[in-house]
Amino acid sequence: MKRINYFSTIGFNSEIDEEYLPPDYIIHPKKWIGEQGKNYFHNKCPAWKEWGKNTWIVYQQFDLEFEYISEERRIITNLTQQSFDNYFWIQKQWLDGEHPTIQLRDTYLFWTKEKDVWIEQIPHPLISRYGVEVVPGTFPISVWQRPIIFGINILDYDVNIKIPRGTPLYYIRFYSRKEDSLFTLNRENVPKEVMQSQKQNTRLKDYDRFASWDLIQNRLKKEESSCPFNFLRRK
Repeated sequence: MKRINYFSTIGFNSEIDEEYLPPDYIIHPKKWIGEQGKNYFHNKCPAWKEWGKNTWIVYQQFDLEFEYISEERRIITNLTQQSFDNYFWIQKQWLDGEHPTIQLRDTYLFWTKEKDVWIEQIPHPLISRYGVEVVPGTFPISVWQRPIIFGINILDYDVNIKIPRGTPLYYIRFYSRKEDSLFTLNRENVPKEVMQSQKQNTRLKDYDRFASWDLIQNRLKKEESSCPFNFLRRK
């Protein structure tokens, strides 16, 4: 069994080692299988169990309301200006696509000492009911630490979008490419070396936006070559 650690907060990536909200207020990720009900016939399906065994649900932490004013090309929200600036991340390219794209700083950092561990961010099917679409992604946390936030495309314009506290936002799923693995997820304080690594990795995109994937591929090759059982795989 492979151990995954995480820490979550709200706000800028540099503050990910601080509890932004009271710890007993936070809704922690929950194991997907445990939230699906016990009486469905498909609960006995091996394929269903296989997909869900390493999957967790991430939830909205507080009642959020916002509206994209299409004529003015701006967003209004129920948050104060200070909270808006801390929680909403709107980049200069946010209107370049078919729909406005923003990121919400409900920030999670995952790390592990294990090898060959990938994380996948998958939209929860219910989130589309709120007029938004989650931007998915995947990368190997065994060689690359960086925060995950909530990126969305806004599909409904000029209406007040309400996402209540406790709404499922997306799935987090862990997998290994070279073996069948089972994972545990544990909330921990961020070690100094992990904090330093995630800051460096996050900062890179400000200087060379698309260099990270080449670095990831190089690190994966080094991770593979460091495995003491590689000679068994080559037979």
